[in-house]
Amino acid sequence: MLGKIEIFQKYNGEKVLTINSYPQGVSIHDESIKKSYWYAIAQEVLRFTQKRKKPQILMLGLGACTIPNLIAKQDKNIHQTIIEIDKEIIKACHDFFGLGQLPNYQIIQNNAYKWVSNNTFKNEFDVIIIDIFLGHPPYVDLKSNKPNFIEKLLPYLKQDGMIIFNRPAHTEETRSDSRQLEQYLKTRFKKTKLLDIKDPRRFRNNLIIGLSLQIKNI
Repeated sequence: MLGKIEIFQKYNGEKVLTINSYPQGVSIHDESIKKSYWYAIAQEVLRFTQKRKKPQILMLGLGACTIPNLIAKQDKNIHQTIIEIDKEIIKACHDFFGLGQLPNYQIIQNNAYKWVSNNTFKNEFDVIIIDIFLGHPPYVDLKSNKPNFIEKLLPYLKQDGMIIFNRPAHTEETRSDSRQLEQYLKTRFKKTKLLDIKDPRRFRNNLIIGLSLQIKNI
């Protein structure tokens, strides 16, 4: 659905999933994963939820199951609800990236933009991760960073929850977009932060994070 899916294995044993030759995620067994933005996201989630009882996270976009695997490896008690539009991505993650071995998860094949309109999980999630990428330029799905979508998504978050956006940061333009997104989140959250992650795989990504909603969800 999103494009041509390929999986290949690097010299160090790391598996990579690409769509139209653009990397969507990797396996987690090589030590270099600790320098990646996937690992940084997982660590933010793990630190935030470590003292919470039965934490729930919502992840929009599956990729190569990289973030779910990293989270589950360190805390099997975190329940992960994952929304992914492409059934072939889901199949590839089952076949090559251990999706079926996750201990505590639900995978929902659906369009995230339509799914958020159903209000099924209101005020349920401790953390929401927005990691929606495409198989064509600009690769990140720009709609996922717009206020009208974010406002539909926030009712799913607990009042004291955390939201994480993953965005590419290879150019000054994309980094400027990240700063603009953080400025918007400042109007909705009590605290925000922006992380700049430079991966040895030549990826550069920004993580834009909001913590604790300012106005109570209705």
